[in-house]
Amino acid sequence: MRLFEACNRWEETNTPFAFVTIISSTGTVSRRDGRMAVSKSGECLGTIGGGAHEAEAKSLALSALKNGKNVIKNIKVRDKGEISVMIDIPVKDRSVIILGAGHVGKALYDIFHYLKWHVTVIDPRKELNTEESFPYGERVVSDYRPSLGKVTLDDNTAIISTVPEINEDILPLALHSRVFYIGLLSSRKRVWSNDVRVFSPMGVDLGEETPEEIALSTSSEVLARFNHRHLLPHSEWRRRLVVVRGAGDLATGTIIRLHNAGYHCIALEIPNPTVIRRTVSFADVVYEGTKTVEGVECRLAKDIDDALDIINKGSVPLIVDPKGETIEKLKPGIVVDAIIAKKNLGTRVGMAPFVVAMGPGFTAGVDADVVIETMRGHNLGRLIYEGRAMENTGTPGLIGGKGKERVIHSSKSGVFKGNREIGDIVEEGDIIGYVDDEPQCTTISGRLRGLLHDGLTVPEHFKIADVDPRGEETDHTTVSDKARALGGAVLEAIDNALSGISFVH
Repeated sequence: MRLFEACNRWEETNTPFAFVTIISSTGTVSRRDGRMAVSKSGECLGTIGGGAHEAEAKSLALSALKNGKNVIKNIKVRDKGEISVMIDIPVKDRSVIILGAGHVGKALYDIFHYLKWHVTVIDPRKELNTEESFPYGERVVSDYRPSLGKVTLDDNTAIISTVPEINEDILPLALHSRVFYIGLLSSRKRVWSNDVRVFSPMGVDLGEETPEEIALSTSSEVLARFNHRHLLPHSEWRRRLVVVRGAGDLATGTIIRLHNAGYHCIALEIPNPTVIRRTVSFADVVYEGTKTVEGVECRLAKDIDDALDIINKGSVPLIVDPKGETIEKLKPGIVVDAIIAKKNLGTRVGMAPFVVAMGPGFTAGVDADVVIETMRGHNLGRLIYEGRAMENTGTPGLIGGKGKERVIHSSKSGVFKGNREIGDIVEEGDIIGYVDDEPQCTTISGRLRGLLHDGLTVPEHFKIADVDPRGEETDHTTVSDKARALGGAVLEAIDNALSGISFVH
């Protein structure tokens, strides 16, 4: 009972703690059933058997508290046993500092206490800042700025000022801290700062008027920021669900632009992708399981449920689905064909409420609602609502004055194996790999920015590598200027269309 009483006390005071439970065991173990609680400060109650395995479980619990994630782990017990423990975090390490104990401050205190945040209220007015009004968390009866300088201002902390006349005084201190949110009760006329953490007026636009409504509006905004969510109704998620056919370098640049703009993307690929710009292509996930490009993580998904779980965790799922069968099952708001196959491989108007296609082979209004021009030059990224993109010339666009010379094609059919790494500086005539036993050589000098995955069978004259003649000036780890331009064009097309789309299937 002491264990549960302590947990209840920690929960009431918004003290972060982890609950450790044995969920299974094998071999010889001291206990097959047990539980313990570990607070953020390291205080432990209960037991799962003592000894080294309990110490390891405590360490795992403290790590889980730091990361804010529940985990299940297997722990060895001496040499003959093993237990599996579930580490659950009922109360996350989240803090809010409320400046002002008036009506809005009291309403904010009530809602954040209910949400199990650690709350600190600062107000020098003794008649308002009483223990009866604020029985939990911390009360500081002192001037705002000195008090604010003495509390913890980390990246799990929000500051909310409900006293407009002190905003100018406390804002510099707040801006020099690591807090993730600074909310100011203020009018729209006053611009306090361009810092992205400053919200003034604070809160979501709910048409709020009463202190309780202001508290609901502001707490919603704080929670969304803490969880890295865009402020959208749940019903909006399917409208912003984008299935992207293809995950090569141009598709990846597009996915990154959409993901960073708050869209939920799912990439579809073939079982053995033949992309060469693998360092900036999510298609490589088919071989590697996971890949991060420009801070956006993509993970291989087993099925639709797994894909949706990956989205909920903030990453981009990739499903092996060459025919696009996932689209009918998911019913997304948007489909983007970014295969860049120079022809249509099955995309059509009506696959989703809004369909975008990139490159030649598509007619706007027939195959897609809008077609994106992919040919380098003046029209790159142009939105086409009538007609088609420019036909494929078969000649790569010029980079550093080089066109077809920068692309290396296989000299015969066979199995490819590379002997250089993407990013290497190569000279004209260098061997970059083999098709069977026949060497494949560069035709120009520069940086190797693309190389086919080992073990793939290729026909004769198949693209296996790409050399950028600009050499050291180039960056093979970030998306190209072309991918960035096309991603921006797709984002523009979708944003323009969303308000006018009917999402009835």
